[in-house]
Amino acid sequence: MSAPAAVSFGLEELLRDEAVRRREFPVVAETRYFAHAAVCPLPACVRDAMSGYLARAGRGGQFEHLHAPAEAALRGSAAGLLGADVDEIALVPSTSAGLSLIAAGIAWRPGDSVVISEGDFPSNVYPWLRLQAQGVAVRSIPADPGRGVSVPDVLAQLDSTTRLVALSSAHYATGARVDVQAIGRELGARGILFCVDAIQTLGALPTSAEHVDFLVADAHKWLLGPQGMGVLFVRRSRFETLQPVLVGWKSVRSERDFVKQQLDFAPGARRYEPGSLNALGVVGVSAALQLLASVGATAIGARIAQLRAAVVPELQRRGYEVLGGSAADGSGIISFLRDGTDTASLYKALDARRFVVSLRNDPRGRPCIRVSPHFYNTTSELEQLIDEL
Repeated sequence: MSAPAAVSFGLEELLRDEAVRRREFPVVAETRYFAHAAVCPLPACVRDAMSGYLARAGRGGQFEHLHAPAEAALRGSAAGLLGADVDEIALVPSTSAGLSLIAAGIAWRPGDSVVISEGDFPSNVYPWLRLQAQGVAVRSIPADPGRGVSVPDVLAQLDSTTRLVALSSAHYATGARVDVQAIGRELGARGILFCVDAIQTLGALPTSAEHVDFLVADAHKWLLGPQGMGVLFVRRSRFETLQPVLVGWKSVRSERDFVKQQLDFAPGARRYEPGSLNALGVVGVSAALQLLASVGATAIGARIAQLRAAVVPELQRRGYEVLGGSAADGSGIISFLRDGTDTASLYKALDARRFVVSLRNDPRGRPCIRVSPHFYNTTSELEQLIDEL
């Protein structure tokens, strides 16, 4: 099976020609879709790649050679997105699985501490809280709904016991961004591990692993891929720090030597993959990452920033409080609320009018509408949303 074909459109053509947009993103013919921070609709190229794999697997069996080209392309695309080496990329079933693998794979000592952010998504909370049973203290950075976690916020929580800081690159409800590079530099200078849940920025905004030790992101949001497949970055210098938690025939250097049976881990991050991969997910995510690469991470980030800049002032002009940063410095997530507005009823009304958005609570527990457009959304679609409000 060959790797998915290259995407045949450019961003300008996509936004100029509605027929092309509907062909490549079928969802736009059905709804105004603004829920990429939740789950994405599958682009046509992803759907077709997965359908093609299923047809071939049905005729000839699910042998690895069917998905091997897509797997190689996926690892390369993921490494390119993060500025990493291919051997620093492992494939995992989900963000939760990757974060749990990291939390469980480090040799903790009683008295160690981990720093997390108050009000983060549970995937980046529960694996660390579970370490308390091993005598690891977990400290939380107080949440501020108006902004992301800053360098001073992190530094204020550090002490001689701190082994690791775990943060999300953007808050799932407010969209508040974290300066991963700046925080990573400070932690690296202190010899403290840095783990990032990048699911709310990877695919939407340029996201670098340059100053990160571990990073995880599932594909079913901004990466425009299917559920059940994500990427895990482990810095090469941390391979010995992070021991494989799940071990199987794929974890070792000589994976095809079934007689040898010697636990000699694979030299790269594949050591964290114990068995057969989700082949259908590999094929779908590979096609999705090739789509994103063809458009370009910088162009996608600029387009999402453009959409945000068009929407935020209009929401504010209508009396809505926009969470998580200004029009200029926020993420792809635009969450808003207004005193006196029944937010749950507003959400139901928008849903009835085929606007796909999300209903979430901000860190104070206040219901808010979360809008998360991607690069293929148009300003016209967002203007329609504003008009409905």
